[in-house]
Amino acid sequence: MGQPWAAGVAEGAPARLPLVLTALWAAAVGLELAYVLVLGPGPPPLGPLARALQLALAAFQLLNLLGNVGLFLRSDPSIRGVMLAGRGLGQGWAYCYQCQSQVPPRSGHCSACRVCVLRRDHHCRLLGRCVGFGNYRPFLCLLLHAAGVLLHVSVLLGPALSALLRAHTPLHTAALLLLPWLMLLTGRVSLAQFALAFVTDTCVAGALLCGAGLLFHGTLLLRGQTTWEWARGQHSYDLGPCHNLQAALGPRWVLVWLWPFLASPLPGDGITFQTKADVAS
Repeated sequence: MGQPWAAGVAEGAPARLPLVLTALWAAAVGLELAYVLVLGPGPPPLGPLARALQLALAAFQLLNLLGNVGLFLRSDPSIRGVMLAGRGLGQGWAYCYQCQSQVPPRSGHCSACRVCVLRRDHHCRLLGRCVGFGNYRPFLCLLLHAAGVLLHVSVLLGPALSALLRAHTPLHTAALLLLPWLMLLTGRVSLAQFALAFVTDTCVAGALLCGAGLLFHGTLLLRGQTTWEWARGQHSYDLGPCHNLQAALGPRWVLVWLWPFLASPLPGDGITFQTKADVAS
């Protein structure tokens, strides 16, 4: 028999090491960015209106970024605290021997989190937590605003980096972009030049990574699929783009991209899902 509820299914919180490492990386990039802006080449000159707009955009992006990180980490997509006893009778239910509990369709056990996750999509290694029913929305918004912040910083530092690269040979330029640490250790560039190249490289790479993730998960969102279902070619829960958006983001799915604290309750419970067959019948 399964547990009457999943409160004691697995002991211990998800490993915090990935989150700590990600926070340290973000802090290092932030400190180097501050060094570039204060002591290094600095941002391009802006007029009062343009500077005000830049600051407003930066504040909007950071509020959304930090708000969605907080919501993602606070939301628990696992089966802990979810009443499952007596419900494992429908099609698609399974028994998890690690959790010793019945688990509903679209759920999956995560060896890193040591618990089954409702509508499990994947385990986010950068934040050390699974992406599932309860935190899929802040995860998507986090990808969007992380890409926006990193792209904003790249554009802000672009003119200074371009001027730096034009002052050197093509070989020196390629080495600075591809191997900034080596150039710093060999004394070929100053600390300010290294910081400028490293921060810009990191932001461009991060923006591309977040953008690719947003494109991939946005496609899955419109199709009503998880990563696991996409890999196996399953389309059982695709009820059309509009319904899929509401199922994952709530009724205010257009506005949740703009503000993380907007109330937009999800229509389901993460246990039962409508399928194409249900709609057809």
